[in-house]
Amino acid sequence: MSVIKILENEHVTKICAPMVRYSNKCAGVDINCGCPQRWAMEEGYGSHLIKKPELVAEMVSSAKRRITDPDFTISTKIRLLDDLRETVDLCRQIEAAGADFITVHGRTPKQRSEPVDLEAIKIIKESLNIPVIANGDIYTIDDAERVGEITKVDGVMSARGMLENPAMFFGYAKTPRECVKRYIEIAQLKEPRFMTFHHHLVFMLEKSLPKPKRKVFNNLRNKEAVLEFLSEHYFAQDE
Repeated sequence: MSVIKILENEHVTKICAPMVRYSNKCAGVDINCGCPQRWAMEEGYGSHLIKKPELVAEMVSSAKRRITDPDFTISTKIRLLDDLRETVDLCRQIEAAGADFITVHGRTPKQRSEPVDLEAIKIIKESLNIPVIANGDIYTIDDAERVGEITKVDGVMSARGMLENPAMFFGYAKTPRECVKRYIEIAQLKEPRFMTFHHHLVFMLEKSLPKPKRKVFNNLRNKEAVLEFLSEHYFAQDE
């Protein structure tokens, strides 16, 4: 599924335009109201939108009216408001607008390392009829199962955990070499920007390289240097 981060705009029509444009190229669009980064908040993006439930609901309903494919999903990701009752009300408005599912990160925009509020996610799940996805601090398959058991949600979303280990849901404790090989093969075909290519490998190798080698790898500046390093210090272990 392709996920497009939709940001606040003066006109909802402009916001919905990308959804319509890409509706024949992906399985769904997620309206990201969960990004807590300061620059996004100051610009009225991301988690700033959870304070404007009517606008978010209008985004959802407008997109649903304009996209005719019944299998195309419109979903929303949020963070918690300080008042749980207001968060539940936000989710109910999003549901009433026609969202197919909601993902809830169990922290407020101001929280970073505080424990995820699983009880809040559970209450939101109990308050809605559409599927609810839990997000936050899911780094292993055990984390996913624990969160699912406590909250009774319909699914879980992992962000950083999946960056560090794309094979997490297959039960791997760290990224297997075969996964890294496959990623490089895909990158060779798609030719992403070096920053993107390198950034993902930095995450994927975090648990596989000792600190001194990780420091060297993280500071490489071109694709050729990355491939040479991996050949000498990572894949050579397979031989």
